[in-house]
Amino acid sequence: MTYLNAKHARRRTLGTAISLALASAFVAPAHAIEFSSGDWNGTIDTTLSYGASMRLQARDPELIGLANINPLVAATPLTDQINAPGRFSVNGDDGNLNYDDGDLFSNAFKMTSEFSLNYKENWGAFARASYFYDWENADRSSLTEVAKEKVGTRLTLLDAFVFHSMDISGHEASIRLGRQAVSWGESTFIQNGINIVNPIDVSKLRVAGAELKEAFLPVDMIQGSFAFNENLSIEALYLLEFEQTEPDPAGTYFSTNDFGTLGADFVMLGFGRADEPSNFANCGNVLAYSSNQLERASCIQAIPRLQDDYASDDGQYGLALRYFSPALNDTEFGFFFMNYHSRLPLLSGYAVTSTSPNSGRYIVEYPEDIHMYGMSFNTTLGDTGIALQGELSYRDNTPLQFDDVELLFSALSPLNQFIPAPGNRFISQLGEYGPGDYVRGWERHEVSQLQFTMTKAFGPGNWLGAQQIATVAEFGGTEVWDLPSPDLLRYQGDGTDTGCGGDLLHGGALVNPVSQCDGFPTRFSWGYRLAARADYNNVFGSPFNMSPRVAFNHDVNGITPGPGGNFLEGRKSLTVGVEATYLNQWAADFSYTEFRGAGHLNLIHDRDFVSFTVKYSF
Repeated sequence: MTYLNAKHARRRTLGTAISLALASAFVAPAHAIEFSSGDWNGTIDTTLSYGASMRLQARDPELIGLANINPLVAATPLTDQINAPGRFSVNGDDGNLNYDDGDLFSNAFKMTSEFSLNYKENWGAFARASYFYDWENADRSSLTEVAKEKVGTRLTLLDAFVFHSMDISGHEASIRLGRQAVSWGESTFIQNGINIVNPIDVSKLRVAGAELKEAFLPVDMIQGSFAFNENLSIEALYLLEFEQTEPDPAGTYFSTNDFGTLGADFVMLGFGRADEPSNFANCGNVLAYSSNQLERASCIQAIPRLQDDYASDDGQYGLALRYFSPALNDTEFGFFFMNYHSRLPLLSGYAVTSTSPNSGRYIVEYPEDIHMYGMSFNTTLGDTGIALQGELSYRDNTPLQFDDVELLFSALSPLNQFIPAPGNRFISQLGEYGPGDYVRGWERHEVSQLQFTMTKAFGPGNWLGAQQIATVAEFGGTEVWDLPSPDLLRYQGDGTDTGCGGDLLHGGALVNPVSQCDGFPTRFSWGYRLAARADYNNVFGSPFNMSPRVAFNHDVNGITPGPGGNFLEGRKSLTVGVEATYLNQWAADFSYTEFRGAGHLNLIHDRDFVSFTVKYSF
């Protein structure tokens, strides 16, 4: 640790350490095997865990595709389809259909080992690996093999790097090389700010007993720091590979996208009125030989996915400058820049090449060279004991996803030449395209995000009689400065299954079952996150420590455009739990989570669950 970092550690222990502890659903006790020989010393820290999570809520029919409720829905009058329960899409309900009320959606054993080795005081290496086996998902027939490899069983090398600290003309410096995770900025809960060096493996957070650090995917990079003096330091990094954020694989419990995620290879047309083919790989034979009209309709409306277009391994780098000001209430300021490639997937398409709708194609892309500029601070508010952190980030070229219906209609627009005007033609805000044309499904925009985090710890003598109560409140807002009105160009929002143009029922010139004009992104959106935890040591004179906790999320106003938008107006979630530890080696945790608000736009409002975990560390 440099002198600069050591000097600020006392204040950051309150703000950062408490925030990170509360952000993680479960924190394993610290207990490691230590060894040494001469100038060498090291530790091995292993945690074994078993956890299970169970669905507590019946699925809401309004979140299920029409054809998955009634396979013959396409033969009914449109007015009956509109009044029937269900969504005008079958492209986001597989996860909901695969797990019934009372089903386990996670039933996993996990082992994580960390190895640290140091030579003298300035050389070292660190490695971390994780293995898990989930009995509930490893053999689940409703998941693809690719999805099962992700959520069923996996051995993963996480961190693996070497480091060296040195003195350069009286200035402390350090360098790290290898797979590593780097944390920037001051955010605890709200994503898409300054802390974008490492992508996120979302499915890791779905395993009962997950810790926040397990979700950040280490990547190969070279990272160095240099202290000009005790108050000013600089950090630089260059990434040696590209890794993307991995959303929930298609068909898993929290998945709400069945076509653009891991394990998905087609998207369905038909606005939910055609069921997915039972065997997409066999669609060629079905269309050539089968007389089953339902099977043929499914295959005709299934659009294949092309191979993903991943970003380059080159061209990702960043700088961070940190300044500690004793004159300004002992405040630390940070200034950041990073050029990086999109961690989040975006969709584009290729227009149909024949009169068959399934002659179109779609592709997942990761646009390159996004510019992030950021500023942060952390300080304390006088004698209140409140630690205050904040950050402002700005991107001048963030890629944002167009509404998928607009993208779909543009890709189908070559069919308009076969549909007499002013009939039910494919009219899109993105315009018309020729056969086989590339249809880009995203545009770059200026995006700013401002957020503040307050943390406070209450010691012995508090109103709950705990040894300590830790609390965190985080507020954030996102502004897309040049986002056009939805009347001009609509961007992707959750639950927007149909377009906002004319519909068949009202005689419009758009092949659209019903107009939907709400739920599309807005220029500004904001929300907040709250968390609290109380620690009771040696309960009733026993060797057990108990720590009840509560967390509440609320997206107050506006809708952030995708991919990965932070806020959806009215969406809420609540988690209550309790953790027990024994002799600093055993731990158990039980929690309950519910989702509410935002109506049909909140695609997981029917997926309340409970989790239980037991861990042993040595």
